[in-house]
Amino acid sequence: MRPLKLTISAFGPYAGKQILDLDKLGESGLYLITGTTGAGKTSIFDAITYALYDRPSGDIRDESMLRSKYADAETETFVELEFLCKDKVYRVRRNPEYMRPKSRGEGLTKALARAELHYPDGKIVDKSKKEVTNAITEIIGLEKEQFLKIAMIAQGQFREILLTNTDKRKELFRQIFKTHKFEALQNRIKEDASAFDKEFERVRNAILTYAESIACAEENEEYPLVVSAKRGGISTQETLELIERLLQADKQENSAFEQKISALNTNLNGVIAKITKAKDYAKNLEDYRNKIEKLPIYKLAVDEAQKAHNTANSKKAEADEIGEKITVLGQELSAYKELDELQTRIQNLAKAIEDKTRAQESLSAKITAQRDKIDGLKAKQKDLQGAGENRAVLENEERKLTDEQEKINDLKGDMRKHFELRTALNTAQEEYKTLQACAEALNEEYNRLNRRFLDGQAGIMASELNEGSPCPVCGSIHHPRLAKTSEEVPTEEELKLAKQKVDRAGENAKNKSEQCALQSGKLKILRESVETQIQALFKGETPETVTGRIKLRLVEIQENLQKIREKIRAEKQNSLEKESLDKCIPDEENSLKEMQEKEQKYALEISGDSANQKNAETQSATLKAKLSYPSLAQANARLDELKTQKWAIENQIKKTAEELQGKKDELGKLQGEISALEEVTKQANDIDLQAEETRKDELINSRNALTAQKEKVAARIHANQTCKENIEHAAKNSRELETKVRWLNTLSKTANGNLSGQEKISFETYVQMGYFDRILRRANLRLQKMTGGQYDLIRREDPLNQ
Repeated sequence: MRPLKLTISAFGPYAGKQILDLDKLGESGLYLITGTTGAGKTSIFDAITYALYDRPSGDIRDESMLRSKYADAETETFVELEFLCKDKVYRVRRNPEYMRPKSRGEGLTKALARAELHYPDGKIVDKSKKEVTNAITEIIGLEKEQFLKIAMIAQGQFREILLTNTDKRKELFRQIFKTHKFEALQNRIKEDASAFDKEFERVRNAILTYAESIACAEENEEYPLVVSAKRGGISTQETLELIERLLQADKQENSAFEQKISALNTNLNGVIAKITKAKDYAKNLEDYRNKIEKLPIYKLAVDEAQKAHNTANSKKAEADEIGEKITVLGQELSAYKELDELQTRIQNLAKAIEDKTRAQESLSAKITAQRDKIDGLKAKQKDLQGAGENRAVLENEERKLTDEQEKINDLKGDMRKHFELRTALNTAQEEYKTLQACAEALNEEYNRLNRRFLDGQAGIMASELNEGSPCPVCGSIHHPRLAKTSEEVPTEEELKLAKQKVDRAGENAKNKSEQCALQSGKLKILRESVETQIQALFKGETPETVTGRIKLRLVEIQENLQKIREKIRAEKQNSLEKESLDKCIPDEENSLKEMQEKEQKYALEISGDSANQKNAETQSATLKAKLSYPSLAQANARLDELKTQKWAIENQIKKTAEELQGKKDELGKLQGEISALEEVTKQANDIDLQAEETRKDELINSRNALTAQKEKVAARIHANQTCKENIEHAAKNSRELETKVRWLNTLSKTANGNLSGQEKISFETYVQMGYFDRILRRANLRLQKMTGGQYDLIRREDPLNQ
């Protein structure tokens, strides 16, 4: 960051506005600010630091002390800094909180603290002081404390930077050289090395854990070696070879068990076949006997079903007769439908005639009421014939009174301003007298001090005169009456200060005199304006006597305005009512005409509906005489009854026939099963079922014993096979991890400066050393010029290893 231009206004010791064009100092990067104590050197640092970080450079300066006590009240306090960072120009402006004169009226008001940052692309940040500070910290890359240590070096502080401890200097260089990424890299390498160490140890422990699951019978000659493997007493390769030997032995034993179990299963299947055959013969014999007993029952059921079917079939002629009745009644249904439609039409026409007659009577009453309404509206229209004619005259009178009222109120306002201005003038004149008296008193004091000062100078000169030596004032060599030195002689600085007080007091009195003259002129102009208005409104009155006339006249105007406005409102109301009637009466007459036309339409429709009703009644009476039932509903009810009777007879015939056929089928099936079982039971049966059952149990027990032994061997095979696969996989990972851990630990120790026999320098420190060496080379070029080649800055190169 390089400052280009600094603008300071009413800041610190600078009472006015000062602009420092720092760009003229060049781009060498090192500036020296010198001057006597109190010249304002630190204030420049304060201004730059305040512009960037909202705080002065030192802790002893508070923000409330930043405004210059020598500044005029109207001068604004602010600092503006234009700086270059990464080839881009930024501009920041800040002002502290302080008291300033009010823009209107007298007294002071608080100027709030503000900050704004202008980016090169025109973007502006001015939301809050904190946001501006954060933005600048991000742009420069330094916080305030870091900036003060490297950008502005006050007397006695450079040694502190050079001699600070390594950790603090490393943190400072990290901010300056942006070496966070190198620190992050060496920490990441260290974390990765630690993670791989933990993973390698986990895999080695996993191998021991897997070895604990090796399965081996205690009577096996390999059992002692298995115990040693579980305790980690042999190598991983030896453990794998041991498991492989156990697997081969168990697989051979498992194969022998499978052959024995297979032979037993063959014998067991033959015995089970004999037992099954004997049990099937016994079951078939029992089924044959049971079915022979059921045969008479099935024959009896067939006979009863045949009787029921014959009874139901005897009613077939009755069903045919009912069917003929259904056909005849179905053919008459269309005539019943026509009769129903005629009766519905008669009812609808009667209802329509009733509704229209009622509507016609209601409409006749409305027509009468409408005629009466129109007559009343026309009568009111006639009464309002002249409405609104006086409205224009009344409104003109209202305007005249309103204008007069406004003029009187304007006069009152000017009279009030005249009184206020006269009071202010009297106050200012009294203040002028006080200031003038003060100025005269200060002038007398100054004259007294001046005489004492001159007398004192004469006394000093007299003390240095000798008889016979010429006087530097008059040239006389005789000095009969020497001036005496006063004990209280004012200094030249006190005399100068007294003169300044006299000048300021005289200037204040002069300014107050000019203010009184200005107010007096304004008062005269306003007086003339008020008198002119009074003569126009209240002839013969003066500003001192017109107040009562004004109050009385305003009351009269208000009362007259109220009366006139009430008359105007009444005229407006009558005009509106007349306009409404002029528009309403034609509409009401049209409505009456429409109602009369609608009444005539109702009369015609009622006459037509009555004729249609009589015609439908005649047709209905003729059709009723030809039919057996009075309505379609009764005819449908009889038709449904006949259909139900016919369906009941036919359904009974069908049901009994199906039941008869079912009984016959059951009897035939039973007779077939008896014939088949009769052939089966004729075959001989020479199997001893009890002996075969005993043989079956013996074979099953033998097979179960062998199967249990085989399952133990299979469990060991599965356990050892899984254990072998797990150990092989873990061993492979262990070899790969061992290689990675070896080189990653070496890399981590190198990057973090922990490698045995080497210098204790981390990767980040090594990079910072390179940057710092470059800075020293540039600094020495400047230092050699400053010291005539006497001094060089040299970095310690031997590490402390701590």
